[in-house]
Amino acid sequence: MSQHLKMSFEIWPNMPWGRLEICGPAWNSWGDKPLDWCVRQIAGYGYEGFDVIFPKIMELRPHEYDDAVVKVKKAMDETGLAFSSIGCHTTFVSPRYFDRENGIAKFKRAIDSAADMGAETVVTLVGDGYYDPPLYNLMTRKEVWNQVVSATREVADYAAGKGIDVSIELIQGTIINSVDAMLKLLELVDRPNVYCCVDVGTFYTTVKPRMPIRDAILKLGDRIKVTHVKDEVGFPNIMQSQHVWFGGGYADFREMADALKETGYKHYNSVEWEAWQAGGLYGVGEPSGIGLADFDRVAEEALEYLEEFGWGKAR
Repeated sequence: MSQHLKMSFEIWPNMPWGRLEICGPAWNSWGDKPLDWCVRQIAGYGYEGFDVIFPKIMELRPHEYDDAVVKVKKAMDETGLAFSSIGCHTTFVSPRYFDRENGIAKFKRAIDSAADMGAETVVTLVGDGYYDPPLYNLMTRKEVWNQVVSATREVADYAAGKGIDVSIELIQGTIINSVDAMLKLLELVDRPNVYCCVDVGTFYTTVKPRMPIRDAILKLGDRIKVTHVKDEVGFPNIMQSQHVWFGGGYADFREMADALKETGYKHYNSVEWEAWQAGGLYGVGEPSGIGLADFDRVAEEALEYLEEFGWGKAR
């Protein structure tokens, strides 16, 4: 059994998802800081890796990109931090072919950046929904599965040529919202560089009602490449699930840590704090409407909390 769950921290831009109402024009204290500054800041709090939400990289102007790559690599060398993943939530499923084509192209650009900067994998959920938003009104289940499988194969083959892995996030609202659906996807795609991303919050709102957490993690086993560590409340859909501060939701962090250790999981576990985005009744953030946007506090206090439940370095 593995005894060490390596911790990383996710870097977010301001307003990460544009005008999407459930997230809003949200702000965080690191949102306007350079990537290399964020890497060094994360190292100072004792993490072993970092992750980047792709719009943070997309914000770079073309004439700024090469210099940013050099600076990020220098920060990695000087701090010893690993670049765990790029999060590029994009469109693989849509009745509008142009949205889907743009989504696949965006994911390929994220793969390019992963290769340039030294990230291990690029993560996406299979947007834009099926159950939520209810695309089943416009598309058959068979059509959705065909789109998911063909898009995943296309980006996986592209990524393989650059030595990058692809991680599909099991998440509520999408057609990949259960362990069985994830295993079906991995079988149909049949690519060695395609893995699963486990979102801890989702596993407690969406997976646990169907099967015990330990069974779910053991079933996925060595196909898990990334975990997103967060707490969550709500129902198994996007519109009625919300992110809350660690310890305030459904997640049993010790149970999840023990299950990951039992599988021998050796990759990174990313603190994914999203409750600074729009909250209240109609947002993904803090239900009370005010979520912590001070990322220095988030980085420090999240790790302190999680270490009590078996995450991170043994102390």
